[in-house]
Amino acid sequence: MEIKRWPLQQPGIKSTRTCAKNEFSVKMFPAEHQYRRAVIASYYFWKWADNDLPGKPAEVHAALLRGELHPALQTFNARPLLSRLTEFAEMRRECDEEWDWQEHPRRSPENARFVFVTCPAVNASEATVRCFAAQFLPLDLSGYDEPGGHLIPCLPPKLNGFILGQFPHESVYDITADELPVLLRRIRPGGRNPWGELWNRRHCAVVAIAEGRRYRVEWREVHEISSPGNFTQWRARDAKRLAAFAGQDDTKAMPTEIDPDFLTYADTLKIFQTFTRGETRPAQYNWRKLGKNQLP
Repeated sequence: MEIKRWPLQQPGIKSTRTCAKNEFSVKMFPAEHQYRRAVIASYYFWKWADNDLPGKPAEVHAALLRGELHPALQTFNARPLLSRLTEFAEMRRECDEEWDWQEHPRRSPENARFVFVTCPAVNASEATVRCFAAQFLPLDLSGYDEPGGHLIPCLPPKLNGFILGQFPHESVYDITADELPVLLRRIRPGGRNPWGELWNRRHCAVVAIAEGRRYRVEWREVHEISSPGNFTQWRARDAKRLAAFAGQDDTKAMPTEIDPDFLTYADTLKIFQTFTRGETRPAQYNWRKLGKNQLP
């Protein structure tokens, strides 16, 4: 299965589709093989705590298996989730799907640590991801895809997540600004899908698309977490180069080395680190707001 992402018309995507060099991706994390319809997967739904502590999914999952509540989690009222699961399972029964779930601790849904769900693999197709996200994204929960070893598709990380188009099985979570140099250096220009994307809990994101020794960098802000399809997107531009062209930069194609739309590695790293720290778009760049016809 092709890796896809863009915080959908959920985690921000405009649409689920194959990612080209000018696209944000769709956060679908395929397993080592393409799921068939009959494959049953297991998922843990949980709620992130209202703190700044990191919650790497594998570590959170391991703590729950030990009977511990990870510091990045908090207990939650699972009744809305259980109700939604009941409705969704009834709807999907027409497709011969079987769903089963259990809250933990048992018989205490108002103070649940997690809800364990077995069902057909969520990541089976674009249609199942869209349907799943429409049902469960509004509940403000996250969770773990146990067979895949990553977050449930389309649900938010604790702090942030990073994915490379060329290494889609190696998504990492809750990274710091100091880890970004190594991650961005793994983007290989000239190959297929030469991009890296960093997104946060609100489904906002920055993406870098490599071309030669330069990068095109775009920044997306989602206005309401429950409606990630409502966003504004900007492209970073080199203000000094832009001034030198006196507004004539769009009149002809230019090499990336002089095109204001392409930034150096140092500038790209600075923007990503700014995003990681939760700060606003750095003012030293010219930010072009992209219209709908300019979006991927």
